Amino acid sequence: MTPLRGQVYRCDLGYGAKPWLIVSNNARNRHTADVLAIRLTTTPRTLPTWVPMAPNDPLTGYANADNIETIGKDELGDYLGGVTPATIEKINVALATALGLPPPRT
Repeated sequence: MTPLRGQVYRCDLGYGAKPWLIVSNNARNRHTADVLAIRLTTTPRTLPTWVPMAPNDPLTGYANADNIETIGKDELGDYLGGVTPATIEKINVALATALGLPPPRT
């Protein structure tokens, strides 16, 4: 199984099953035993590193780019869907902000 960037999976990392959005690039995802993911939550926060989900995304709530985890592919649970390209663009900006990187070029 090769999870793809932008896909959402439910994972239990020891504190209950939660939704996680894959943010690592697809080449990395193909060649490693794990992925990088950020938490999705229903808790609203107005921070530049929190991205609201769009109506066409698989879940409502927010992507928290401050909460990046390495998750083993064997820990990925149910596939919940993929986020829209517009949401991924906003998440790219949020990740750059969280990591102190220059904003992505559009």
